[in-house]
Amino acid sequence: MVREHAPKDAKVSIDFDGKLHLHVDVRNGEDVKVLEKFLPQLGAGVFHDIEVGATPHHPFFHRVSALIDR
Repeated sequence: MVREHAPKDAKVSIDFDGKLHLHVDVRNGEDVKVLEKFLPQLGAGVFHDIEVGATPHHPFFHRVSALIDR
């Protein structure tokens, strides 16, 4: 669902540390703003608590993360 709406070169991943997290890594800062707006609307609000930060080990990428309701 996220890959369909994310930029083509975005890297989408999911991890679990007691909570399910979505990570979308993008190069362009403008893509970050777009992701912040559309993620909460996808899947009837399943993505929430959106955070923006650096992508580990990839200095030219921006990471948009969200918690996923199960």
